[in-house]
Amino acid sequence: MENSRLLEGHAALVTGAGRGIGRAIALQLARDGCHVGLIARDGEALRQTQADCEAHGVRALPLVTDLGDPSALPSAIEACVEAFGGLNILVNNAGIHQFASALDADLKVWDHILNVNLRAVMHATRLALPHIVASARGGQRAAVIFISSLGGKFAAPTNAGYAATKHALTGFGGSVFEDVRDFGVKVSVIYPGWTNTGLLADWLRPDEVIQPEDVAEAVRFVIASPPTVCPTEIVLQTQSSRAARLFPTT
Repeated sequence: MENSRLLEGHAALVTGAGRGIGRAIALQLARDGCHVGLIARDGEALRQTQADCEAHGVRALPLVTDLGDPSALPSAIEACVEAFGGLNILVNNAGIHQFASALDADLKVWDHILNVNLRAVMHATRLALPHIVASARGGQRAAVIFISSLGGKFAAPTNAGYAATKHALTGFGGSVFEDVRDFGVKVSVIYPGWTNTGLLADWLRPDEVIQPEDVAEAVRFVIASPPTVCPTEIVLQTQSSRAARLFPTT
């Protein structure tokens, strides 16, 4: 087990923890000594993340949950709080995307994107905040982190439904920060650029894009920041100029 772990005895809940960015964040938290609640739809993927987290000497709780139905969240968060005796950190990472022109987008798909990318985030935050504030008042580290996207900073064709939800996270996250900043709760919106989650395999090499572990490092940076400061927004750009040329963000 690691020495001097930042989050020894803390508890976090990570959505979209079965793979990609969410899995990397859960593993980073576990390496820092944090117990982790893991939300995703794929039970097999969650069990693998659970096993890898528990290899770092923490407890991990897989919670198979469809975030397309936000009404499933109260029981998931209650189970997490009961298992760990509280909750310090919420990482709203889960999200879905579909390319479609606003001229012919399927409204049912837009509704599903809104449910997963925004409504579930709002519900999870509202339900988790009382526990997170209580942990901050108890002198522990406390944070609510939103994994957005550069799609939440810029406009792009065939991206209206997704961009709407990611732009909304900026306003929501900023307002949540104002509501809880005096309790010492960190609130941050992180905007990763092109990330190695498999979607870009046909166009770019893995070493040309951001790695899920890079986003996890940004999450750790927020949590570890001194009590006198909060990094409320972090933009992560790929270092590769070729990636930027292939997929411009302005």
